[in-house]
Amino acid sequence: MRTPGSAYWLIAKNENGRVEVLTVGLAEGEQALPVFGHEEEAEMFLSLGGAGDGWRVRESTAGELVSVLHGPCARVGCVAVDPLPVMLEEKTVGLVSLDRERFLDLALGRGRPSRRHGSTREA
Repeated sequence: MRTPGSAYWLIAKNENGRVEVLTVGLAEGEQALPVFGHEEEAEMFLSLGGAGDGWRVRESTAGELVSVLHGPCARVGCVAVDPLPVMLEEKTVGLVSLDRERFLDLALGRGRPSRRHGSTREA
């Protein structure tokens, strides 16, 4: 996982002087906030048709993500990490999604990522 000071990338647009952040639907009807680890991944999402007109890539910090997830996206249940637009069509965004609190713990350095397959467990 990235360090707490790392940059993240969101898709947002300025609508009547207010910033609106893109959310996407999951198969279960729940909403997810797409978050990208690199600007190029977010730009690719837009260029492949992952959102309509007016949306732009916006840099964000972990602290800003906390504000977004507790403010305008307070009803969002999870974060989709680096989703592809085809995943929206196929309703498979859930495969790259983390529970919002788990994502925040990792982004803020409060949690440890899962151990890799094949590693030994601590006693």
